[in-house]
Amino acid sequence: MKLTTEITITDNAKNYLAHVSGGASGLRLTIRGGKGCGGNEYDLKPLASNEVDASDDFIALTDTCNLYIPAMDMIKLFGTQIDYIEDDLGNRRIDISNPNETGKCGCGKSVTF
Repeated sequence: MKLTTEITITDNAKNYLAHVSGGASGLRLTIRGGKGCGGNEYDLKPLASNEVDASDDFIALTDTCNLYIPAMDMIKLFGTQIDYIEDDLGNRRIDISNPNETGKCGCGKSVTF
């Protein structure tokens, strides 16, 4: 199902994600359990067209590149904003701001729900 308002992705993030997809048909965003001290981590990987699961929800990044999200992870991602930011020191990263998180590890890589 195409998502329109459930997750917000800034234009900067759309451009960056489409670029890092490396010509793949898209990227898959999943929540991996059993990772880090928070217990969960966001995982973002490029995927080929033959790896697209018809049951995945998706957000169009460009005309040819989508962000795919497994339906089972969507419940934890409603209301999330994804941004690509550069801080004052010149560090660049994808920033996932998820209102469903109940905690974050000190390093900021793992989360709890």
